[in-house]
Amino acid sequence: QDGVVEGLGGQLASTTLEGTLTRSSREDSDARRSDSNMGNIGEGVGVGGESGHAWLRLKGPHEQIVSTVLERLDVAAITDLYKAIVSLHSPRVLYALTSASEKLVFFIMSSTSVANPGFLRQLSILLLNPLLADVEFHRLMATTCSMLVGLESDQREAVVHLLAAQPPAELHRLVIVLQQYITITLYQQQAITQGVEDATKSLKLLYEANDMAAAAIQATSSLASRANTLPVPYAEFYNDAVNNEDFNLKEDFRRWKSPSRSEFSFCNYPYVYDPASKARVLQMENQMAQYNELQNALFRGLFSGNQQVDLCPFLVLKVRRGAYLVQDTLIQINRAKESDTLRKPLKVKFLGEEGVDEGGVQKEFFQQLVKELFNPDYGMFTYDEAVRLHWFRASRLNMETEFELVGVLIGLAIYNSHILEFSFPLVLFKKLTGMRPCFQDIQELFPDIHQNLSKLLQMSEEAIAACGLNFTVDMECGFGEIETVDLKPGGAQINVTCENCREYVDLYTQHLLHHSIQPQYAAFERGFLRLCNGKALSWFRPQELELLACGGRQLDLEALENATIHDDGYTRDSQVVRWFWETVHAMDDEGKRRLLFFVTGSDRVPIKGLAHLNPPHVISKMGGDSDRLPTAHTCFNHLLLPAYTSKEMLQDRLRKALEYAEGFGLL
Repeated sequence: QDGVVEGLGGQLASTTLEGTLTRSSREDSDARRSDSNMGNIGEGVGVGGESGHAWLRLKGPHEQIVSTVLERLDVAAITDLYKAIVSLHSPRVLYALTSASEKLVFFIMSSTSVANPGFLRQLSILLLNPLLADVEFHRLMATTCSMLVGLESDQREAVVHLLAAQPPAELHRLVIVLQQYITITLYQQQAITQGVEDATKSLKLLYEANDMAAAAIQATSSLASRANTLPVPYAEFYNDAVNNEDFNLKEDFRRWKSPSRSEFSFCNYPYVYDPASKARVLQMENQMAQYNELQNALFRGLFSGNQQVDLCPFLVLKVRRGAYLVQDTLIQINRAKESDTLRKPLKVKFLGEEGVDEGGVQKEFFQQLVKELFNPDYGMFTYDEAVRLHWFRASRLNMETEFELVGVLIGLAIYNSHILEFSFPLVLFKKLTGMRPCFQDIQELFPDIHQNLSKLLQMSEEAIAACGLNFTVDMECGFGEIETVDLKPGGAQINVTCENCREYVDLYTQHLLHHSIQPQYAAFERGFLRLCNGKALSWFRPQELELLACGGRQLDLEALENATIHDDGYTRDSQVVRWFWETVHAMDDEGKRRLLFFVTGSDRVPIKGLAHLNPPHVISKMGGDSDRLPTAHTCFNHLLLPAYTSKEMLQDRLRKALEYAEGFGLL
């Protein structure tokens, strides 16, 4: 009886998939002929097939054929059939299903899009096969990925369109299946196999489809509901094995930078990297640029014969604290721009102080400079207490040099692997990555304006007319001076109505986030791109770039405690160490930030988290019981803690140390 079942199951598996070779070709050929009479299908979300399988209709050259395939494909029936075959738990049946699937793959690989018009239908059925996610049948996955990589350009475009039209859950499932294959293969083989290469390249199809679907959803959504349109979160494309600490990222970087472009590198497919891995690659790229600049400086000195050539291997900034800090920095940055030495490794010297810069002096330099430049009294940026964000001050005053300095400052910090303490809205980082601001971006920076414009979009014709609005906006052009600006030519004579309300909101958005601050932002961007124009930086999405520049705000001091190294007689079980961490965990948020600043030189969390400080956090003994305060080497994230005899004394000395933590000296 089992033999009969297995025989029927094997026949079912074989005939079902092999039958698509002829049946799908015939049906899709008929579908193409009927498509010429279908007209414009239009945009929006439709329901395809008897299964009620919701899919997205997309505009494009492959619109009609993709829509027809999805409309006529009964996904539920195909899924049930696969489940019925697999539920037989018969090796012979599963072998027959695998064999039929591989024959289908080889048929697709050997056929052109013209010879095989049923290609999209066949692929749709193939991708629903549950064996693709089964470790025992990874050969089928490898063969399928090889087929996807070898597609003709028009077939590839059609596949991206087909995938973009899938429901988010289906797109997400396919991402998980590919990620599972890449991860397991890397762990098992401990090498980048051809299958891993092909799977990574196939993942790019899903990544592009994800972006295409998000753009289509956003285009058909109202202005007020365009947030979170991404079907699959970008984080789902991060691969666990590639981002594991054991993965040889330096070797991957070497292959990427190798003159021989035949070598595979994940750097060419950066969507698999998480922000921490991207930051590591960016750091390696910057270190390479710094090394090249060092060599160039030496060669210029040796062979130019010019006595004025700067032979110093570092960009050394000698500055005074307080009111002179911005002026000193501005003069020396301009000098470095003119001599093209900004790309040298940075060293900072506070005049009158003995501190040697091994990283910690730079940290405080950036902290103090940010305080000065972002002070509202300085006139460059506004600060809204309600949202706790800075923004460019719209003004007719010429401060391009100062704004360019701020851009260079942020670029210099990223280039030298430092994080800055300032609070810009996410839209700034969208603009830096080339994205156009949208209405939703106003909400973070101007919540009241966003709320009012959202209400405007919902108003009736009579209510809008009662507001008496036209296509103008009042703009501050100086300190307290107000000027009325047209949002479009002749805007003062154009009233806002129901028909042009969305245009008004869009133009208002572009005015607030772009046109009104264009001179200031253009100078800022110019300064930023002087240093931050490498290939690796282009991998960062706005949220990741913000995290890279500003660090995180979520403190996880338990992670820091678990990663701490103890030295000079201390262990994690030493009484003083236990008192220290008990005191730290009892602090409020402000106290914890003070401690982090005291030890590391910054109160922000680096992109990799506190468990991965570089160098790692160290607590070492600084003599026996004494009245001395704890001290820190911020260059090395190193805390020197005396062996106090009571918890009360430790708390008192630590509190005083945190209160007076500024300046550098030699012990």
